[in-house]
Amino acid sequence: MKSMIALAALVAVAGSAHAATVAYWAFPTTAPAQNYNITWPINADLKANSGPATIDTDAPKYDGSPAPTALQQGSMQMFTGDLTGALPGYLATTALSMRNDSQDRGQGKSIIMRFDASGFQDLTLSFAERYSSTGAATTTISYSNDGVNYTTFTSWSNNRTGAFLPLRTVDMSSVGAIEFAATAYIKITFSAFNTNSNGSARLDNILVDGTFIPAPGSLALLGLGGLVAARRRRA
Repeated sequence: MKSMIALAALVAVAGSAHAATVAYWAFPTTAPAQNYNITWPINADLKANSGPATIDTDAPKYDGSPAPTALQQGSMQMFTGDLTGALPGYLATTALSMRNDSQDRGQGKSIIMRFDASGFQDLTLSFAERYSSTGAATTTISYSNDGVNYTTFTSWSNNRTGAFLPLRTVDMSSVGAIEFAATAYIKITFSAFNTNSNGSARLDNILVDGTFIPAPGSLALLGLGGLVAARRRRA
């Protein structure tokens, strides 16, 4: 009897939906000596599924020059991070920053998250954010299930204080297009930098989480295994 009760409890736990991390980028390592020499794409520090979980960008990147000018360094750099939104065990080491330049090459550029959302619905995006006084005045969130065709979800005006702001949380539970998708994309786009400035937008502790829904087949297998075990015990 005790074994059957334990089996019933296990099935109940396995069959219940629960919130969990889909992909998380903490940028936990120290910035390279050349903080623009970033290895792309940036792999997630935590992920739920076996598929890729990466961050890339459509902004200019470091061109490899040994003594690069500001333009040759590209638009992406690593700077000091923050604990806002950090998951347990992660420190405020570094954060990912996009900056504009004298040719306005940061205007309208994005960081692009790719992740495996298999088994997950009701997705939420959250991150720490910091904008310099001449940095991006507007941030826009869009999504895609093919990495080519994006749909705008929301945008907002930024408080350009030069300090990390309270945690930004974007409830994307209404976006069915990327729920349960083996390949899902979320793009964060920065615009309205001060013209020809080197203003920046810095993000840290980028988290996609969602409600995990176990596959029906896994519950059937669990139940079958329990029945087989029970039959063996009776035999």
